[in-house]
Amino acid sequence: MLNNLSLNILLLISLSLLAYNKDENGIVDPPSELRAGYKFVKIPNNVQDSIMVAIWYPTLDEENDYNYNTAATGLTLKGAVSYNGSEMNENYPAVIFSHGFSGGGIGSVEICEALARAGYYVFVPDHSDAVMSVRIQGQSNGTLDEALDYLNDNPFGNGENFGYRVSELQSLIQFVNASSFKVDKSRIILGGHSMGGWSVMKVKEAGFNPTAMFFFSMGELNWLYSQNRYFEASTFQSIDFPTAYFYGGAEYGQAIAADLGNVYAAYCFTHSPSPSYGLLVNQGNHFTYNSQAIAPGSFGNNKQITAMNARLINFLNRHVKGQNIVVTNEPEDVTK
Repeated sequence: MLNNLSLNILLLISLSLLAYNKDENGIVDPPSELRAGYKFVKIPNNVQDSIMVAIWYPTLDEENDYNYNTAATGLTLKGAVSYNGSEMNENYPAVIFSHGFSGGGIGSVEICEALARAGYYVFVPDHSDAVMSVRIQGQSNGTLDEALDYLNDNPFGNGENFGYRVSELQSLIQFVNASSFKVDKSRIILGGHSMGGWSVMKVKEAGFNPTAMFFFSMGELNWLYSQNRYFEASTFQSIDFPTAYFYGGAEYGQAIAADLGNVYAAYCFTHSPSPSYGLLVNQGNHFTYNSQAIAPGSFGNNKQITAMNARLINFLNRHVKGQNIVVTNEPEDVTK
């Protein structure tokens, strides 16, 4: 009769065997837990220009602590990745993400790393904004506060002065489609934060049809301080793919206090066809999606980032990978 020690040993052996797969020749496959790889490249934009692009992707290589770059705050932006790790022998969906004005391609590493570990490629360019709080490479030239001052002196208007962002994203899409990265080019997702949401929507209006789109507080500052909407109802009504609109609880409070009735995300959700999601970041503000080094006074804490990543990945897994899962059970969220 087996004693407790023997049972424990057998259990450990069984679990170890389950962690590996053997083919008929006895060859053992490596563990299947995905990790985040990271690299960056310079790609051409227009005839003479170029832009830097940060790339996160799935890998089985070991992650290590990694210092991305130093932000205008003087703080180092830190993460955990396998730098230049090997790619998987499988094609994965791709996210093309546009950062908010001044944010930088590495401004939201906690989100990008999580997407890579969930089985997505993530491509994020350094847009050519006049004020950059962090860059993939090189020196930043301003803080988020200075970026807000710039926007105050140079109002968004109809976005004409920010059309370079659309061109840069179109160049990135061309690069991804022509690249040898292990990307499923039939499943490309667009995402954006703040003005980045406007940028990817303009790419859609220019003719690119993504598999899905997600937005982090798109146009909320423009709505709060100027009472202007980036896009009207007809733009959202023409969408024929799944959408997810994240917004912060603090932003909602600001909108109510300003007698605006609701956040801009609610307008976007209301006019978007099903399936669509309005997702609250509890106590979140406009910069909750950024890393601490970018926004020391308003960055997303671990609880907020974890909750946001879980629902974002659920959304993508359901509507891009076709998994039969529930996107959210949070009582404040709305779905249709």
